[in-house]
Amino acid sequence: MSARNPLQVANNDSARKRRAHTKSRGGCGNCKLRRVKCDESRPCCKKCQTFGVSCTYDRISSALQPFEEVAFVLGAPQTTVSVNRAVLGTLNDSIRRQSPGGRAFQLNNRDLALLNRFRERTVLTLGSEKTSLVLQREGTKLAFQHPFLLHAALTLTMMHDRADSWSTKQSVLELYHWTEATSQFNRKLSGPLTSSDRDAIWMASAILGCTTLGQVQGDSPEECWPLRPPSVADLDWLKLGEGKKVVWEIADPLRPDSILRPMALEHYDNMMAEVSDQESFKALPAELLELCGLGPGSSPETNPLYRPAAMLGRLMPIELSQKTLLHFMGFVILMPPDFLALIEAKDHRAVLLLAYYIAKLRGRSPWWSGRRLQMECEAICRYLERFHGGVPHMKKLLEFPRTYLVGLNHASPPGSESTESLSADGNTGSSESSMSFVFSD
Repeated sequence: MSARNPLQVANNDSARKRRAHTKSRGGCGNCKLRRVKCDESRPCCKKCQTFGVSCTYDRISSALQPFEEVAFVLGAPQTTVSVNRAVLGTLNDSIRRQSPGGRAFQLNNRDLALLNRFRERTVLTLGSEKTSLVLQREGTKLAFQHPFLLHAALTLTMMHDRADSWSTKQSVLELYHWTEATSQFNRKLSGPLTSSDRDAIWMASAILGCTTLGQVQGDSPEECWPLRPPSVADLDWLKLGEGKKVVWEIADPLRPDSILRPMALEHYDNMMAEVSDQESFKALPAELLELCGLGPGSSPETNPLYRPAAMLGRLMPIELSQKTLLHFMGFVILMPPDFLALIEAKDHRAVLLLAYYIAKLRGRSPWWSGRRLQMECEAICRYLERFHGGVPHMKKLLEFPRTYLVGLNHASPPGSESTESLSADGNTGSSESSMSFVFSD
């Protein structure tokens, strides 16, 4: 058989008549981007529905954003694989466009399952009952648009999976996502920012704060601060307060166009509450007030322990729950620099106040902080007994944090009833039956 002449084939093809068609002038942005014909149906054209992305005609919204109803509602079994493929394609396109130097991590079905667990479980353990719902509604959509937030969400979800399975070993993949989240987050802070960027930065800062507090620094109290040798990681979770203030100024979540404004308003109201009332000292032991020099004549200007003790006094009658979590976070976020300096210097008065705070927080702490707080509270108690046991009333003053540690050193094994940590629904652990996706390879 003789080979066909390429020139003859080209001439024959050019001689064919082009089928007449009507060019779409008012198609949606996504169809124009994908160079497919749009049927111009509103509010969502058929091509976008099939591809699994939101339909945008305003020329302002970001193109190729996953269609929320498609992405997180269980589809019919025969369409699940195609829907997952469409969502993954959309996310990977977004990651490639926004990754520096074209270097991009490509998501797969396992990562999509992690994102689903983030939305249906993990994000609901952040903030109060009200703010967690805001994060659930808006956070996943932001993660689709911003790779640094996506990496942060995957990191926190993998940590949550480990907490549910009582595993302390961090996987290489979890470490990778954490490294990418932090490095991309820092780069984002130094560049020009859109409104969406600012919202993603604010949410990422909250998630990264949880991942920092969830990283246990040792396998026993003797390997934790303040007993271990000095390390750059010492008190890293306490030092987040100053960083949060900087991020607040950059992100400005109270601005009118922020989709996280409802969350920021509640956060602001709790953080700005009056904390220096002398009445709050009445909730603290008299021996502790005496040790810290908190008499009638003391003031924030003359005593660096004044404001932290006042904040602690406000927390003493409050039980930690999702409703009150922001009140407890105020102790860290509003911590005066001179008080943090005393803690770093291991001043026994400042360290003792910290032990009281950790004990209150550890009593029913979120999953992402419980183990570290337990270890550090025990380490602080041992340190104070070992090196400051001769301080008047020290043994009596340590009874309070010790009380909160009783029984926590022998935590319930998996499968038994436990109410030690906060979760979205009041339960520990998770069930694969709550997944909204069904995956087939």
